[in-house]
Amino acid sequence: MKPVDNVQALRGVAAARWAISAIFLLNGAGIGLWAAHVPLVQARAGIDTGTLGFLLLTIAGGAISAMPLSGWMSGRWGTRTVTLAAAGLFAATTALLMNVGGLLPLFLAAFAFGASNGVLDVSMNANAAEVESARGVPTMSSFHGFFSLGGLLGAALGGLVIGAGWGDGRGALAAGVIIALVTLPCARFILRVPPAPHGSPQGSHFALPRGPALFLGVLGMLCFAVEGALVDWSALLLTERTGAAPASAALGYSAFSIAMAACRFAGDRLVLRFGAPRMMTIGGLGMFAGLLLAVLSTHFVLSALGFAIIGLSAANVVPVVFAAAARIPGMSAGGGLATVATMGYAGLLLAPPLLGSIAAHSNIAVALGILSLAGLVIAANANTVKRLT
Repeated sequence: MKPVDNVQALRGVAAARWAISAIFLLNGAGIGLWAAHVPLVQARAGIDTGTLGFLLLTIAGGAISAMPLSGWMSGRWGTRTVTLAAAGLFAATTALLMNVGGLLPLFLAAFAFGASNGVLDVSMNANAAEVESARGVPTMSSFHGFFSLGGLLGAALGGLVIGAGWGDGRGALAAGVIIALVTLPCARFILRVPPAPHGSPQGSHFALPRGPALFLGVLGMLCFAVEGALVDWSALLLTERTGAAPASAALGYSAFSIAMAACRFAGDRLVLRFGAPRMMTIGGLGMFAGLLLAVLSTHFVLSALGFAIIGLSAANVVPVVFAAAARIPGMSAGGGLATVATMGYAGLLLAPPLLGSIAAHSNIAVALGILSLAGLVIAANANTVKRLT
């Protein structure tokens, strides 16, 4: 897609930018709300850390199984249609996951939550790539900034409803209704790009990763693994290591989201000034240091500071990787992005249950300490994006 050059079209693209930004924000809010409720869901279901890990693995399984389907649907019906349908399902399953009773219904709800989130992740990122292409200006960092801002709002809302005694699922139900209602007015403005003819390079929204796509996917996977670990385990780490109450423990993910959102909104300018490889190096080293601080400290403030350092450091790693994915030779921007995003989100969703398995044989601090090595790998391979940005 070429950048638009007339006033009416520019206004339409500007509206599309804010509409898809709202979807990113709502998706982040649902994830943040879940992060705050993890300890309560575990307590209500009466499950141990190992079983909680299997529950998170179920979420991952639902998402990963749906992501390739999302790429196919986006290629056939367009990213706008798939994004809107997935947003509605995500709102419903977010509320469902935190309201069901019984072990089997909980696992079924977890799978549905993961599937809807997986479809939404791929389709909204593909639509965002189309908006960025239409604008002709780097915008991906700001879209992910809205996701991080949503995570902050969702975690803060989760802490408020838990503190108010609505942690039994009523607060999550209300939040799900709000997400659905806010999605409705966005439908009019989300960018509509006709699907490309079947078989054309531009028509591919997912492909088996190889070459640059595979390498970028691995880097994205490592960064998303750290982010996913904080979504599902930050509150539990703070309750175990610092003795924080559940309502206060939700602030750990809030510190991460605040720092990440602030840095992502400045991300495009930072990359332009310092270069993508340098931002990747700084980001990887900062993620390593922040995770170590969070897991070694037994003081709430220091651990929360560690989460904030991770947020600042990881903020622009994924947008830089996604920008490079949109420029992979021989692939369309949407196709490259969707392929790399699928690998990245596999890390987001698979890391938490894997860490749960490690924690079951040691503790969550040890598991997250091992994960900190991902930052060193990212820093050591920062030049991967140099030829594609």
